[in-house]
Amino acid sequence: MASTRAFTRREALACDRAALRTGIVHFGVGGFHRSHQQAYLDDLLRLDFDAAKDWCYTGVGVLEWDVKMRDYLKNNDWQYPIVSRVGPTAEDMTMDVQDVVTMRDMQLSFEDPVATVRLLAAPTTKIVSLTITEFGYRVPLNEGDYKLIEMALEGSVDADLASENVDPACAKATVFGLMLAALAARFKAGVRPFTVMSCDNLPHNGDVAKKRMTAATNALSAERFGSVREDFARFVEEEVKYPSTMVDRITPATSPQDIIDLKAKTGIEDEWPVMCEPYKHWVVEDNFVDGARPAWERVGALLVPDVRPHELMKVRLLNVTHSAMCYAGLLVGCTHVHEAVTHQMVRPYLKRIMTNEITASLVADPTMSELISGLDAYAELVLRRFENVAVKDTLDRVAMDGSEKFRVQGRAVVMEGLADERSVRGFALFVATWAHFLKKAVENGDKVKDASAQLVSAPWTVNGGGLEAFLDVEEVFGVLAQHEGFRSAVAREFDDIEQSGVEATLLGYIFGAGNNSNGDLANAHRDVSRVSGSFHALDEVCIPEEAQPDEAVAFVPLEA
Repeated sequence: MASTRAFTRREALACDRAALRTGIVHFGVGGFHRSHQQAYLDDLLRLDFDAAKDWCYTGVGVLEWDVKMRDYLKNNDWQYPIVSRVGPTAEDMTMDVQDVVTMRDMQLSFEDPVATVRLLAAPTTKIVSLTITEFGYRVPLNEGDYKLIEMALEGSVDADLASENVDPACAKATVFGLMLAALAARFKAGVRPFTVMSCDNLPHNGDVAKKRMTAATNALSAERFGSVREDFARFVEEEVKYPSTMVDRITPATSPQDIIDLKAKTGIEDEWPVMCEPYKHWVVEDNFVDGARPAWERVGALLVPDVRPHELMKVRLLNVTHSAMCYAGLLVGCTHVHEAVTHQMVRPYLKRIMTNEITASLVADPTMSELISGLDAYAELVLRRFENVAVKDTLDRVAMDGSEKFRVQGRAVVMEGLADERSVRGFALFVATWAHFLKKAVENGDKVKDASAQLVSAPWTVNGGGLEAFLDVEEVFGVLAQHEGFRSAVAREFDDIEQSGVEATLLGYIFGAGNNSNGDLANAHRDVSRVSGSFHALDEVCIPEEAQPDEAVAFVPLEA
């Protein structure tokens, strides 16, 4: 048996850190960013120091809890270890430790918002990247944002402006407000813009970022900002580039036990190492302002003209499957992802939903033609990655923010299936297990970790309306809330779980038995009094223009 002490280590690159320059500013310095984008740049720095040294990162935090990350990195001289683990059991695993040096420093915008705007506005900042979770794109601009944009358009965000002379409201500036203020400063100075690169798990994340930016600039009032706002809005829409990306590396939150184990097994003492799987993947749309970017393709990233087929495959076969697995897994008594994916009922449930419903949606998509031949192999790879005991990813972590994950990632699969008259029974079961998970949490008094916790918890309170009220939540289910066939299918699965138990209900789906044995909801009766419009997924976008962010929501740290 291999020893748990089996590990390799790539020690920090011996280099003159004073030679490193910031080329990328990143919002959302969490575990995933540190395990993924930083890893690629660190690999490139090791391969070709001179080519990569001007592309290092400065992080920016906008929330109070970012203080902890800034202080940790600062005390570590901006270095940290990425610990990738793999093994069939906790006793038989190997580790690879990569000491990363590509983070130069980190700012907290609420300590000095003008300094952050200056950092972003500096001509040496070529890319601003984001891992702010799905919710970060829905946070509205506030008065502090508008003041910073106004100051920038007036040319008053300069080195002579003392921080004590800045309106205190600016300390609450948001990610998009800070980026717009910096772009306003560049626009005023006649400097080329930076590229905005979303690295969040969102379908067509570049388009989502662009819509958020352009909607905000178009909403600037003429009374306050004058005629210059129109030229500035064109600058943001036409000159800034917004490449889409597909990112992938399972990165669970670091636990206290992880820190203890790292020291015991390797002798490495660190307060906040990043724990992850060995596998990583990055597909980037090659669309940058003036073509300025690191040569990520030299270290394994894929630069392509269109990311959509790759992101669709990954989001649906990995992220959606992840969510479907976590609720079923928790209901059968599992704690970790590796336990759920090897459970005798959960695994065949996942294989069936991946093959019959998710893969079917991908095969039906004309943009997927070049990747269709590899879909089955990719699906098997996803399940093997979930089996990695060494990752020790918890189902509770995966279950966080289910409302946003379903809205952004899963809902379109159901809508496309209904439109094309394919089976979506597995998704009805997915929603039913999620409903039971929420019901149990509310009844036990457990905190529901969801940015829309109030919306998805309220139906399960006394006199809250139960499943019917849950399925009425259009913020989550969209037009599916009006689809009687899908609602009825979810209700049948929900009742089956309540009456027969979750394992028996999973078994019924696996073998096509039980109340939903026809397995085809697309032809189910639709009450025309409730249904309006088409059910094609393209009729709903991630963030509709007519519903641009107008409500504050919390940032919730999601690692993966």
